[in-house]
Amino acid sequence: MTNLAGKFKTFFWYLARPKYYNQLLKLIRLRLFSSGEEKTRRVAAEWCRQNAVSTQEALRLITGTTTVQRIEDMYAADFAAAKTREENCPVKMGGPGDLNLLYNLCEHAKAQKVIETGVAYGWSSFAILLSIAKRNGMLCSTDMPYPKMNNEDYVGIVVPDHLRSYWTLIRLPDDKGLKIALEKTGELDLCHYDSDKTYSGRMFGYRLLWNALKPGGIFVSDDINDNMGFHDFCEKNNLEPVIVEIYGKYVGIVVKK
Repeated sequence: MTNLAGKFKTFFWYLARPKYYNQLLKLIRLRLFSSGEEKTRRVAAEWCRQNAVSTQEALRLITGTTTVQRIEDMYAADFAAAKTREENCPVKMGGPGDLNLLYNLCEHAKAQKVIETGVAYGWSSFAILLSIAKRNGMLCSTDMPYPKMNNEDYVGIVVPDHLRSYWTLIRLPDDKGLKIALEKTGELDLCHYDSDKTYSGRMFGYRLLWNALKPGGIFVSDDINDNMGFHDFCEKNNLEPVIVEIYGKYVGIVVKK
């Protein structure tokens, strides 16, 4: 009964927000007509496990150096303030991923134009912005609130004020938000995918982001162990990914040749 009540609460949350109707319809379709591609978590996790390397090794393969610049050391005051803002946030959201990996990839790419999908507290945004601000860059982030959690006012809370002039937050799901973000950025130096984790959602977002990525640009996707979406996208496009394990989950990285 509790589960049913939760579903009704989610439904009415969407019903009160017309700009998310497309996302609601997608969720309903997935519930009713879920394909086998959406149920490949076990095989995806095993593929990731067999191919994963450390952050240091991933950076060696991609950048040629094993030196990992640590943002918690380089930007200690900003990092400590961000941790305090997270701890004081009344809504609990997804925690940080491999922030040093993201920062070092941005530095290697000398990134100026970046898109990320999925924000939550804004840890990934924080790491990216620390790098691109040096080059007067632009980060466009797409995000939609967590249904029922009333977290709208807290999305990106860890991002400090002095970095926000380099940041545009588009509060829409990927089907609308990504197209707006791409109009603002044009060709990308780096993209970070961390939003719709369904197989179909990945195939939609991956294609748009990959096509917008410039040669030499870096494609990063979180939680690739959820299904075979990342694996299949790489196989279809003859791509050679680097896979990193972080906190029991896996991040996929591809450099566009």
